[in-house]
Amino acid sequence: MKKTYLLGTALVAVATIAATDIAAAQTKTQPLTVTVGGYITEVFKAADLDDNRTLDGRRDTALSSDSEIWFNIRGVLDNGTVIGARVELEAQTEVDQIDERYLFIERRDIGRAEFGSTDRAASKMVYAAPTAIPGYGTIDPTGSIAITNAPTGARTGGNLTKFASAPDDAEGINLYTSADRFFGSKAGKGLQLGFSYVPDGCQDFSNAGSTVGCGGGFPSRTDAGQVEEAITLSANYLESFGAFDLALFGAYNRFSIEADSAGSLANGSATVYGNTGLQGYALGTTITYNLAGGSSVQVGGAWKQEEMGVTPSGDDERNVYTAGIRYLTNGTNPGSIGIGIDYAFTKADQGNVGGTLVGGEDEYTWYSLGVTYQVARGVLAFGGIGRYEYDDAIAAGTVINGVAQLDNDSEANFGIVGMRLDF
Repeated sequence: MKKTYLLGTALVAVATIAATDIAAAQTKTQPLTVTVGGYITEVFKAADLDDNRTLDGRRDTALSSDSEIWFNIRGVLDNGTVIGARVELEAQTEVDQIDERYLFIERRDIGRAEFGSTDRAASKMVYAAPTAIPGYGTIDPTGSIAITNAPTGARTGGNLTKFASAPDDAEGINLYTSADRFFGSKAGKGLQLGFSYVPDGCQDFSNAGSTVGCGGGFPSRTDAGQVEEAITLSANYLESFGAFDLALFGAYNRFSIEADSAGSLANGSATVYGNTGLQGYALGTTITYNLAGGSSVQVGGAWKQEEMGVTPSGDDERNVYTAGIRYLTNGTNPGSIGIGIDYAFTKADQGNVGGTLVGGEDEYTWYSLGVTYQVARGVLAFGGIGRYEYDDAIAAGTVINGVAQLDNDSEANFGIVGMRLDF
């Protein structure tokens, strides 16, 4: 999802809803009701993009939007069980017009179950580097307002902190232990566990009846490059020590790949048929020091290692390291100002080009400095500058299977100003 823009995802659907809204609703039965929410983000961005085959010819200024409308369905049964659903509609025309759609069942004393198209448990429970520029941080730096997609062959696309091979928004099941978190600690603190299972990496029904979509009965098991049988285990722990708030995060991911995706012979990557038991690990933390007057300093970072499935042996890896620091004058209250810096570094085994095994590691580096201003409740203005660099392991002109590889290195300096409305 593209909603994370402050301290991490913090289990918005689980911790916040369960600990506040649901706590007040347990006393009586409530019929199913529908509420509407969402967000609208508009940005102006400028960049000095180095010429290469991926970015050559792009404009150096642009206006972009990222917006969604959320339909929230919720009711309470006579035994206190909360049942509901959520549908997220892109507020601009996109190929993936429905971002997420899922049903949930929840009890404060037991936990929560989600069924349908939504992010995996690890993605919702993650704690890592605080975001310097909303929508561009190291937890979720993608989407329609992105500065650039990762260059072809980089395989650094998608989230820097979240698992790239845990198919967020795919049809699956999420299970969480009690959101009340009372394990000898304050309510809303302590340990929480999460589990996700995705049988097939499909999401939408637009291709119903084909080998790609989720419709038409049981999906195919021969979709090129598609993830299947993905299992994710995750945990986070929240605690307060005087003026300090501590958040720890850990996750494990395991998945298989259905079929070949050969890629092109010019810097093209590929997945390998039959790769099973591919794994990934992630650790992260966010530490907040609360100062007088509502101000705070947030420090955090994460490490992620995951196999990518681009060699027959499955021993190819991507390692990502992120770090960041952010100062807030008064939290999310009107008038609060935030200043932050974040950083990410990725090293990924090249693996192969068009099915031919090659060595070396691609490297991707990201830096950004951002400022935010809370204009009012739900109204956030922001701006920032940054830089990214990508170094391809294969030098331009290297001949593989008779094809000379193109120049795929790239770098850019960029600036962003924008506003986000949450409603």
